[in-house]
Amino acid sequence: MRITDSFRFRVVTENLNRSRERLTDLQEQLASGKRINRPSDDPEASSNAMKLRSILETNFQFQENIQDGITQLTAQEEALNQVYEILAQVKEITLEGASDSVTIKSSLAQQLELILDNILEIANTKFNGKYIFGGTETLNKPFALNENVIKFDVDEPVVDYRGNLGKWNRQINENTTVEVNLNGKEVFDQAAGDGVNIFQMIYDIKRLMEQEDTKGVNAKIEDVDKGIEQILKSFLKVGTRKQLVLFNDDRFMTQNIQVRASMSNLEDTDFGEAFIAFKAEENALNSALSAGARVISPSLIDFLGPV
Repeated sequence: MRITDSFRFRVVTENLNRSRERLTDLQEQLASGKRINRPSDDPEASSNAMKLRSILETNFQFQENIQDGITQLTAQEEALNQVYEILAQVKEITLEGASDSVTIKSSLAQQLELILDNILEIANTKFNGKYIFGGTETLNKPFALNENVIKFDVDEPVVDYRGNLGKWNRQINENTTVEVNLNGKEVFDQAAGDGVNIFQMIYDIKRLMEQEDTKGVNAKIEDVDKGIEQILKSFLKVGTRKQLVLFNDDRFMTQNIQVRASMSNLEDTDFGEAFIAFKAEENALNSALSAGARVISPSLIDFLGPV
């Protein structure tokens, strides 16, 4: 069979075009740093990379929840630690006031009045624009001093709780949701259970000091111990939740490193390998152009041009 010039022309042209396409692909890989720049470059690897990217996006959402949980729990942890330290002072003052040798208790009562204001301020701690002990009522102060008690000595709680018992829940992985807040009622007022109303306890001791009621002050020492234990339990609860949240944060950070490494293996260019392939393809194209010059007219080679 006779091979025509047009057939030779078509074969040379197709070979040159394929070589140019391979060279262009390698140039793109070297420029972008990516072996896969479109799904058609490697459909299977591209599909696997998309699955890995989806894992990262899901992890990112969980990590946002985790970071929010960490900040909220840390804010409560710090506030509870302050309350614990203050209650330790309350116990010292109460023990001192329970002594018969202390005949003038007015100065101790004044200290307790300042402490009551201090704890009230901590109970109304605001973080990131939200009150942390108000349950889901985060825009208004959860605790307020009852002026009727102060002015008229009525038989009412000295501090009113205006928050609610709502919970802030954060999903920290596929199967786990963590409560990242304690409402003010469970922290400061467990008088209905086996604890105490911390505000009322301090106020009552203050009044007993003002009345120089040594026996009454002595009877309140047990309540102070209950208050301290109450805060410690809350502190432990917050700390346990925080540890769980931090564990998941570490787990996702480790997983993300592994996923990114897998994506890199699928998508990223091996620069050494790609450069060698580029030079080989460049040489192959130049050789094809030289060979083609002997088969088809020089004018066509001039039209195609060098690399």
